[in-house]
Amino acid sequence: MFGLPCHTRMERNLVNMPQLWSDMMATLTKNNARVKRFPKHLCSHSFARDTSPAETLILIQSTRLLNVLCLSKQTSTAFAQGAMTLKRPQIFYGWIMVTVAGVGGVFALGTGLWSIGIFVTPMQDELGWSRTAIFGALTVRALVAGALAPFIGPLFDTKNGPKVMGIVTAILLGVSLMAIRWVQEVWQFYLLFGVLGAVANIAGGTVLVESVVPKWFIRKRGRAVAIASMGGAFGPVFPAAIQGAILAFGWRDAWLVLGLFTMAVTLPLAFLIRTSPEDMGLLPDGDVELEGQPGQASSTSNRPVARRTEEVSLTRGQAWRTPSFWLLALIFSITAFGVQGFISNWLPYFQDIGFSATTGALVLTVYGAVVLPARFLWGFLAERYSVRYLLMIQHILTVLGVILLLTIGNIAMLLLFAVFMGLAYGGYVPLQRLIYPIYYGRAHLGAIRGSMRPAITVASAAGPLVIAGLYDARGSYTLAFIVVLSTWLLAGLLFTIAKPPNR
Repeated sequence: MFGLPCHTRMERNLVNMPQLWSDMMATLTKNNARVKRFPKHLCSHSFARDTSPAETLILIQSTRLLNVLCLSKQTSTAFAQGAMTLKRPQIFYGWIMVTVAGVGGVFALGTGLWSIGIFVTPMQDELGWSRTAIFGALTVRALVAGALAPFIGPLFDTKNGPKVMGIVTAILLGVSLMAIRWVQEVWQFYLLFGVLGAVANIAGGTVLVESVVPKWFIRKRGRAVAIASMGGAFGPVFPAAIQGAILAFGWRDAWLVLGLFTMAVTLPLAFLIRTSPEDMGLLPDGDVELEGQPGQASSTSNRPVARRTEEVSLTRGQAWRTPSFWLLALIFSITAFGVQGFISNWLPYFQDIGFSATTGALVLTVYGAVVLPARFLWGFLAERYSVRYLLMIQHILTVLGVILLLTIGNIAMLLLFAVFMGLAYGGYVPLQRLIYPIYYGRAHLGAIRGSMRPAITVASAAGPLVIAGLYDARGSYTLAFIVVLSTWLLAGLLFTIAKPPNR
């Protein structure tokens, strides 16, 4: 270490210690800025020569400590050249963002997509609204969110935008859910669940997973997005909990409890939101570079300092000029048609084919439990294989899942559907969110994703209306689910030509 002999050799040659000490301190002074702050007489040959035997033993022990704490000869050379990347010992803040986005996703999907299905029957019985009228609120929610997305999306590429929007989201979501307790007219439900809920949804946890979490990771992006996406997989837990609240308090007070609980959890977490690692002086994946890189003459030390990783990112305008942007917008618009109105109708469908609301809610919980590991599995695969090909496979598996749904005849097949669809559909959310940074980089994800949202919104808004309308017209979900099957099949085939842009 630093050209010094090992411990035992130094102990046998105490007479050489003065020269060894001064040489060691000279090397440390050259390679470490902190040592330069030592008193100069501690680094001198005369200091080591004039020490007493007891002081000499202290110097030996100090040398031993340095040998333990310092780097190997090969590593120290790299350290001296300033060409090494180290890992931060503390928890990387990106994982905190993964947690915040994941919890936000639980409430964004749980209170929106999953909650409305369990409220349909009691609201329909008391208020006399048709199923089309109730699910029309999802259409309003989607249309408003799509109209706002191009304006709100770029805010997620700014330093404080995600944090401010997160706070606004938590308040609006909680208040809108609580206020549904007092609705009497359809327009009131549309205003609260559709309009205010849309504003909360467009800046909620799912958007954090799409536009913010990918900024914090590059090498570990697949697993990070997959873990953050697991939050939405807990959405199916909401029907079982809401069903219990409805049985205990009635559907009106169940909305009130849901709103209070949502605000109590999401509002404190919103204050933890940060846009990117560079805003905190960090690097993606928690990496640290050393100051004093070759060719940086201005650097005078080798202390760790975060530097922006070179990564090519397309702006929103540049993305618009690529064929892949429009193909992805078309693909995910087609898929959105088969998602928004499809999942929210599972529980009513289960009840129509003879299962109780409690059984259906428990099956949705099983589905959610399977989706959790499935999302991590798909995210892990995305770090090793093409996301485009994985999305093709996932879409075909979902088609098979819809076929299975139409053939359910007993509780065993119902559970089989929950497990299979959990594995198949579990890959859609993380893979969809991963393809954007892979295709366009991470710098302008909010703007790019926001500009694509209107087209996706129109399709997702039409989905619930078409499915509910087909049900009201035909008295069953068979034709509606065949339409859903067709959308997934077409979207999966389109991935064959949706190749990534050159950048």
